[in-house]
Amino acid sequence: MPAVARLLSVAALASFASACSPYPDDGEFLAGVVYAQNFITGVKTIDRLRAVGNKRGDWPMVPYTVFATTRSADTTNKVSSSLSATSPFWTDGKRNPLEVVNAGQVYFFDSPCTATSDEPFDERLDLIHKNRQYPVFADIPELLSANSGKPGRSGSYSAVMEVIHLQAPSTLPCQSVKRFATVTGRIDQDLKIASREYRLYQIVDPALTPNTAPPARLPVQLGFFNQLVVPYIDMGPVPVSADGKTFVTMPLYKVYKEASPTATSIPSQLVVPGAATELPKGTYSAICEERVLAGQATPPPPDGNDAAYKNAKASGALTSCLPCLTVATDASGVPTEVNCPFASSQVVGN
Repeated sequence: MPAVARLLSVAALASFASACSPYPDDGEFLAGVVYAQNFITGVKTIDRLRAVGNKRGDWPMVPYTVFATTRSADTTNKVSSSLSATSPFWTDGKRNPLEVVNAGQVYFFDSPCTATSDEPFDERLDLIHKNRQYPVFADIPELLSANSGKPGRSGSYSAVMEVIHLQAPSTLPCQSVKRFATVTGRIDQDLKIASREYRLYQIVDPALTPNTAPPARLPVQLGFFNQLVVPYIDMGPVPVSADGKTFVTMPLYKVYKEASPTATSIPSQLVVPGAATELPKGTYSAICEERVLAGQATPPPPDGNDAAYKNAKASGALTSCLPCLTVATDASGVPTEVNCPFASSQVVGN
């Protein structure tokens, strides 16, 4: 059972161990696992969507499994003190979630660190690896009563992150920094900024990580926020428009038989451009923009570039999405094994 499957059980143990630090350097002890009771509902469940695309149909099995946040239809709702945000892509009527200025921030360590233990990772007992330094987040998708329905400790949470890549000395003890402010204070001292990019790091509810059903596991990795362990999914890069002001989306086509589908209508086909590894550089985006193609008696070809999809209408819905290759399914066609890009993107230490 992987470490992320033990987040809830280890949280109680970690709280008792917080009186002293097992790590040298900053003394930033492991305070436990993030409490997600007040997370926005769109990250408390993750959809597993079976999709076709890239000219690949549904035989012998649906080629793609798309992990996606829920409540995408709430994107256009204006959040307020009486209507809290539910989607990672939220607006209060003024905020545009696709504007680059609204991105969050996370520190990512590119260089190997020094392991703090010679003991091998114990799948039964260990929550975190001691031979790597996890990313450190500036914010989480939490709702606080003081923020008038806006998610985040500062009321400005975004799932799209400016990933600030850092170089650290090889002597840095692994997992010794767990607070964003600590890292910020050490920039241009022992920590150096190497590069920046925009990616979608979707923080999710730790309750999802046992992942008992459906069988296909979420490609979850771990990070830190204020000394707390935070599970997240690296959904990949997010390109920026030519003027540098807005994020570029990727279409997710929903095909319906009904001429006027309702909220309860079930798509007859979902179509994605493909997995990131199959697409030309710069064309993949981890932000999916929903487009509806209605009134289709039979599904059109499994290729979003086909002329049939020119009539699709943008619904305004946005979702964090990660198309993965389906490797195996059960007898009912439910994915049991998937191959996801970016599933293991952290640097292992010395």
